[in-house]
Amino acid sequence: MSTIALLNCFSYVDGHDFTADTNQANLAMEAAALDRTTFRSNKWAELAAGLKSSTFDESGFFQAGDGQVDPEVFNRLGQRNRVHTFGPEEVEGGPAYMWKAGQFTYSLLGTIGEMAPFSVQAQGTDSVGVVRGRLAKALGDVSATGVLGSPVNLGAGAEGEYLYLTFHVFSAGTSISVKVESASDQAFTAPTDVASATLGPITAAGGTWMSRIDASAFTDPWYRLNVVACTGTFSVAAALAIQ
Repeated sequence: MSTIALLNCFSYVDGHDFTADTNQANLAMEAAALDRTTFRSNKWAELAAGLKSSTFDESGFFQAGDGQVDPEVFNRLGQRNRVHTFGPEEVEGGPAYMWKAGQFTYSLLGTIGEMAPFSVQAQGTDSVGVVRGRLAKALGDVSATGVLGSPVNLGAGAEGEYLYLTFHVFSAGTSISVKVESASDQAFTAPTDVASATLGPITAAGGTWMSRIDASAFTDPWYRLNVVACTGTFSVAAALAIQ
């Protein structure tokens, strides 16, 4: 991926699309630097990595209508393990960062004569941390069964790696179920169902973090989503990763 201008970042949190609310976003990941310097360190500090953490800041324009940023953040302030998917370009196949976090800091309103701002800060709340994958389905509607989004190249799995899936429903019809398929080629000439990688039926807006699946035996590099059942129209987005 070449150097880019930030024109269409995306930010999905559970069942809310913050993309249309924000104009600034920053994901910071850190491993604590622990000092292990001794008198034998030749006058140089020696450091070791400690606990990792993540912080996500986003800010934009305050709105308080039904389903907009104020009730979305205020009513869920402090909730743990909200599903986050974020990336620099809302393009299927592009990088996507996936993690579970709580929105613990919320600031709103500002100066007379200016657009009313808001800012929210989320911090990681589980031991999986941040996973880097690919955007498999950019926000859009689906109302029928079949392939969802675009194939993404995640590479083959390895010992100690897992398959991850985040699935966001922003508006819900009656019911939807999806599965993950893999293949040796981008055309999916001979697709294979990934065992246990099925979500649903999902019947309401929200975010789903699929229980991670051991990827050590995965040899296919290509992965995609397939809708196996759908009643009504759903607005959805999804990301996949092997890490």
